[in-house]
Amino acid sequence: MEILKKVYGFLLKIIILFFGIDNAKKFDSKLRFKKKLNLKNPQNLADKVAYIELHKQSSLASECTDKYAVREYIKNKGLEEILIPLIGGPWNKVEDIDFSILPEDIVIKATHGCKMNYIINKKENFNELKCKKKMKEWLSVTYGTYSVEPHYLNIPHRLYAEKYLKELEGLIDYKLHCINGEPEFILVCSERKLRKTDKKMMVTLDLFDKEWKPIFEVIPSGLEIPGKGDIKKPTLFEEMKEIARKLSKDFAFVRVDLYQVGEKIYFGELTFSPACCVFPYFTDNFLLEQGKKLKI
Repeated sequence: MEILKKVYGFLLKIIILFFGIDNAKKFDSKLRFKKKLNLKNPQNLADKVAYIELHKQSSLASECTDKYAVREYIKNKGLEEILIPLIGGPWNKVEDIDFSILPEDIVIKATHGCKMNYIINKKENFNELKCKKKMKEWLSVTYGTYSVEPHYLNIPHRLYAEKYLKELEGLIDYKLHCINGEPEFILVCSERKLRKTDKKMMVTLDLFDKEWKPIFEVIPSGLEIPGKGDIKKPTLFEEMKEIARKLSKDFAFVRVDLYQVGEKIYFGELTFSPACCVFPYFTDNFLLEQGKKLKI
């Protein structure tokens, strides 16, 4: 899989070299998501987020996408209490990690990409060689080259460890999409489960406005399934929105991912180009409506 990503990334580099980055982005969106982007005259949310990504992205985007560096940004916003406790790192090489001194339950993450998390429970047949092999694969890949997301290219390839919070397993993921510094809608991810045919993870998506009224504008997309709009409003929803306002103040668009464990909020990540800027799980009407709000 990593080899295929590198080959595809090389193809996109060729397209960028000869036809420009806009055409590379449109090619990628059409090929992988069957979606057209209008980058000459951006109208809907996908168009505008993609345009920002390619031409007007904040200089803070790389730092805040870096899973480790963003911790400092969170602290500077006075929100250190929402960070998951740090165990170790950052490490530039797998060989720098001394597994013998790490706690039994941790999560090792790569700083520079998505879906690069390795849960370690030493009591449950932890295979150190397998873990090291996977992390070396992560470090060898430059995320963003095979998705035309330039702000990823400046993130150093590193690893770090956080405390493993078992309470986060199976928790609802609240993704607050912020436009012009204001949370406008919330995508809720729940009911993650493996698909029987290929063992890939499926997830249910529900959509709400900032008053927690359901919005039925989610459509099936790959492993993402529309929900029924019956997710209960989290008890700390107002606090979540205030956190999102503080963290999105510096950006035209950003998605703020948060969790609630009991009566405590935890930070997930900041995302500037969700689903490669394409949002394939939203209807065209919803994307156009939200796009009208985003100033570029």
